[in-house]
Amino acid sequence: MPRFPLHDLSDTEFEHLVVLICRELMGSGITSFAAGRDGGKDAKFEGTATAFPSTASPASGKFIIQAKHTSFPVASCSDYDFETTLIDKEIPKITRMFDAGSLTHYLIFTNRRKTGGAEDRIPERIRTATGVQHVWLRGLEDIERELQRHPHIAKAVGLDKLRSPIQFVPEDLRDVILALHSHRQSLPVAFDSEHDFRNYPGLDAKNEINGLTPAYDAYIKENSMPHFHDIENFLKNPRNETLKKQYHTVADELKGQLIVHRERFTNFDDALETLYNLIHERCPEIQPVRRIVKIVIHYMYVNCEIGQKA
Repeated sequence: MPRFPLHDLSDTEFEHLVVLICRELMGSGITSFAAGRDGGKDAKFEGTATAFPSTASPASGKFIIQAKHTSFPVASCSDYDFETTLIDKEIPKITRMFDAGSLTHYLIFTNRRKTGGAEDRIPERIRTATGVQHVWLRGLEDIERELQRHPHIAKAVGLDKLRSPIQFVPEDLRDVILALHSHRQSLPVAFDSEHDFRNYPGLDAKNEINGLTPAYDAYIKENSMPHFHDIENFLKNPRNETLKKQYHTVADELKGQLIVHRERFTNFDDALETLYNLIHERCPEIQPVRRIVKIVIHYMYVNCEIGQKA
């Protein structure tokens, strides 16, 4: 599923996004509050929801909605600063509203990734501490699902402009990278084939055609080329035929995307770094081997699988 750069929104923009989502889920009666001391609420709704938690069994009562935004792309609801510190600050506010009779349903929306444990622990903790019986935690995955269902919301908050034009299936390349890492004894080992790529026929001309700068060319040769032979051997191994097909499928997708959206990048250095950041962001589980991600992207370029040759 394509990901939206929710971490690039401001806190105010994220709150606006949450209100628009709640308007789809509950109805036009949703009320938002101006920036300032919100007393533990960013929006409220009273009545019977249109489609929350489902259209078959909509909830009814007094809803309080709280938006919690982070600019950290890989933040999780299980992080200590969220699950403990932030929730501790909210519990007294929730308790006051519940005791005053102004809420029966409490929702937290956050752009953090929602782990299964946190989905159960955080609502239960709030229920136990405050007496509120209906508490929901909506994380990054839930918000992305609503944006897929209601693309006009993404446009309304400018996410369509922030979103990268490059669309592909990063999981295929992730599988290749993780398998490649498991077959390697040591990434920093240099290979004798470095000179084969350093004097690659036509590489200078290709750099000129694609707009790759001399500095980035030197960066590829110094940091990535010593490991290309290992990738080549891995892809040629008959045991890795399925992974090889996944690799070439992604390369074909990326090649077309980069051609179509070439004008969106200052130079091809920018394009290659964008690919690296997209894969790293969309597949956080490969963070421990992110060095290999960049090597594989550089291999694709030098091997003429992405980028124009003429």
